[in-house]
Amino acid sequence: MRIFRYIATALTAIVWIIYIFAHQYLVLSQQNTIKAWLIIAALGLIVWWGISAYRYFFDFRRTNLRRIDKMSGLDFENYTAKLLEKSGFEDVVVTPATRDQGVDITAMLNGETYGFQCKRYEHPVDNSAVQEIFTGCAFYQLQNPVVITNTTFSPGAQELAAGVGVELVDRDILSQWLDKVKRQ
Repeated sequence: MRIFRYIATALTAIVWIIYIFAHQYLVLSQQNTIKAWLIIAALGLIVWWGISAYRYFFDFRRTNLRRIDKMSGLDFENYTAKLLEKSGFEDVVVTPATRDQGVDITAMLNGETYGFQCKRYEHPVDNSAVQEIFTGCAFYQLQNPVVITNTTFSPGAQELAAGVGVELVDRDILSQWLDKVKRQ
C-alpha cells in the first residue's frame, strides 16, 4: 500500500509541474490547439504509466488460487517463476515451451539446484508429471525435482514421488506458499 501512495504522490507532482509550466498554453486559441493536445497526450501517458506500475507492483499480491485456475499453462509457469524469486530462489529461468525435457523452471536455493514442473490442471495430476520431472532433472543434472500444481495429485503420483524423491506441491501447499509470500 505504501508503494501505491508513493506512485500517486509522484503522479500528482508530475501533473502539477506540467500545469505550472503549461497553464499559459491551456487557452485554446487556434495556434495553441496543438500544444494543448500534446499536454493531453502527456497526461494520458502519465495515467497509462501509473496504471501499468500499479498492475506490475500489485497484481502479484492480488493473485489467488481462483486467478491461477484461470491462467494458461505458460502464464502459470511465469507466475511460478515470480513466486520462486520472491521466495528467495536465485537464477530462476523459465525453459522454452518446447523441448524442455520435462523441466519448466530451473532455479537455485542455498547452493542447491531445483527443477520445477508446473501443471495447471482441472483434474488431479498423474504420475507422468513425476516421471517427466525426475528424468528432466537427471538430464539437466539438477538436484531437487519438484512438481507444482493448482489441483491435487493422484495416488499413483504420490506413491511414485515418495519412491524416487520428487517433492509435490499441491493446491493446499501452494495456497500456504502464496499467503507466506504475500505477507513478506
